Amino acid sequence: MKLSATDDQKIVELLSTDARAAVALILSKYGAALQGVIFEIVRSQEVTEEVLQDTCIKIWKKATDYDASKGRLFTWLLTIARNTAIDKTRSKQFRQSKQSDHFSTS
Repeated sequence: MKLSATDDQKIVELLSTDARAAVALILSKYGAALQGVIFEIVRSQEVTEEVLQDTCIKIWKKATDYDASKGRLFTWLLTIARNTAIDKTRSKQFRQSKQSDHFSTS
């Protein structure tokens, strides 16, 4: 599906009325960019997919928080994805899995 610049406006409208449809459009338009940002932080494809799902849930829950007067939609989405990825790397479970990976490859 080819999306145009007006899709951001449609996404913003959907965020307040139908967050599920908004998230589908977000993934269609920005999914690759969000995955790229997440992967740069977590460095694991499996964890990237998990964090992307968590990001979508946060977007869904915070849908009414987006304020176009404070910045572009893309920036808001990237901030949520980045913060979710950073939170993941700070989690005890993530640190333990990285230690396990390190010892198993040593």
